Amino acid sequence: MEKRTLRSSTRAAAAAAAGSGLHDDKNNNGKPTTTTTTGAGKFKGLYKANPIARTAKEGINKRVSDDVKLRKQRRDELVSAKRFKRSDDAKEATDGETELSQEQIDVVDGQLKSGKSEQIALALKALSDYLTQFPGSDVLQTFVSDPGFLTIIEGILTGTDAEKQLLATSVVTNMAAGGSAELCEAALNTAPHLISFLESQNVALVDQSAWALGNIAAEGPTFRDRLKDNGVLPPLIKLLQSKDLNLVQTSCFALSSMARGEGANQDALVKAGLIKPLLHHLRVDTEPAVIAEAAWVVVYLTSGPDNVSTQLMEHQLIPLLVAPLKDFLDQKALAIPLIRALGNIASGPDGNTLSLIHEPGFLPSMLQFIQSDCRPVKKESLWLMSNITAEHQSTDLIKVIEAGFIPVLSQIATHQNFDIRKEAAYSLINLALHGPDYAKILPHRELLPGFLDFLRTKDQELIQLGLRYVQLLLTGIPDGPALFSELNGVDALEEVILSDDRDQHRLASLLMDTYFGENNNGSRVPTPIPGTPDPHGGNPSSDAPPQYLKRASMSAV
Repeated sequence: MEKRTLRSSTRAAAAAAAGSGLHDDKNNNGKPTTTTTTGAGKFKGLYKANPIARTAKEGINKRVSDDVKLRKQRRDELVSAKRFKRSDDAKEATDGETELSQEQIDVVDGQLKSGKSEQIALALKALSDYLTQFPGSDVLQTFVSDPGFLTIIEGILTGTDAEKQLLATSVVTNMAAGGSAELCEAALNTAPHLISFLESQNVALVDQSAWALGNIAAEGPTFRDRLKDNGVLPPLIKLLQSKDLNLVQTSCFALSSMARGEGANQDALVKAGLIKPLLHHLRVDTEPAVIAEAAWVVVYLTSGPDNVSTQLMEHQLIPLLVAPLKDFLDQKALAIPLIRALGNIASGPDGNTLSLIHEPGFLPSMLQFIQSDCRPVKKESLWLMSNITAEHQSTDLIKVIEAGFIPVLSQIATHQNFDIRKEAAYSLINLALHGPDYAKILPHRELLPGFLDFLRTKDQELIQLGLRYVQLLLTGIPDGPALFSELNGVDALEEVILSDDRDQHRLASLLMDTYFGENNNGSRVPTPIPGTPDPHGGNPSSDAPPQYLKRASMSAV
């Protein structure tokens, strides 16, 4: 089955598209604000010898290979996936300050070594704020990476002064949130203390410790593994039993960091007993921020091994994700984790897709989400629907059509920006692939100009989609060739024939020769093209089933 690869599973991409910064402060009660994300998937090969991947595994491997070329961008996204703690004083101090001076660091150093409790507290507050204001400061990074400073921090963490322990943990949180792997490595040295604090009676200290651990885990596999070796999972999962929803929210953030990325070993989280307490919050909570954080954990679990998704499904995951959708219609980017988790489910076996289609409230909610004025929500929702329309049992797709998706998808595919149009195009092509009865109900006179625009771009994925649509139109719609000629499609097809891409050149040439060649006066039956439906309602022209453009989730990075 063809699958579409999730373009990016980091929260940074969607947040950037939504115009929301992920380094924002916590909200008024000290909680981290909920973050968001999104991404361009690679779809599978349509024809023999096509370099585009033909299986979900190939698509994932190709994406991982491509990511090697984007390490710098990934680093930026990684930083954005973390969360700073900023005080109100820090917000005010940022005005007019562009550089941290050595003199300021010297003042902090003197306060830390003064032996006076009040001076030490002031130094810790200043350092925590400096780390949010000047994360790239060489002077600051040199200071906080120094073994002498770390010895002071560890001395405070192992002490008995709860106020200074909390301030020191805040410093560690922001060290781990910065852009330097060295700083995060330094923060990792405090992990045993942070983990022990998770069982403290001091809720504020527990919350800050979980926050810091979440930032450390987000740094990568080595950091996650070290935290697991130190026993972070049992106490972190136990926090989900707290009646303090702020603490639950922070715990979910930390757990999502433990579950995200290549090599995250989501099995370990499941074996540690995560599923039941996590899904409990989806079942009973009504606070959108808490539901969203719990859903982020589900996103990363469902992008892991199939057996993890299977266990989640056995706990009635689909109804738990669908039920809150109606309450998130006006929540903008906060809805993304729910939609992405459902998209991961839809990218799996057809049985998952069928369950979604028949789940009450799912299709009406998705019809509204694909029309959202929040760009990342719209894109995520369209990606999800492209996997729904790749369902192999066409009889169930009648529900999609009856729900009113075709007019909305057609409008999006022809009147939005190209990246949004592309997402809608996947669903429309998938619907048409289910046979002539489905292909004929599409508004081709409205759609064709938009797909011809695809052919005229330099974007290979858009050109591939445009060719796929033209192929379906010419082979599956009786008046398709005439409409194509009327709307000057031949000129667009000729541009693709000149393409350096051999597969696109081959298909465009085949379509041109078959339908518009010099010797084709319309009297002969067009040569069947492999993989396309018979326009007369018979079987496809080859033994292979239609290649639905279904894109799979990949492990979050």
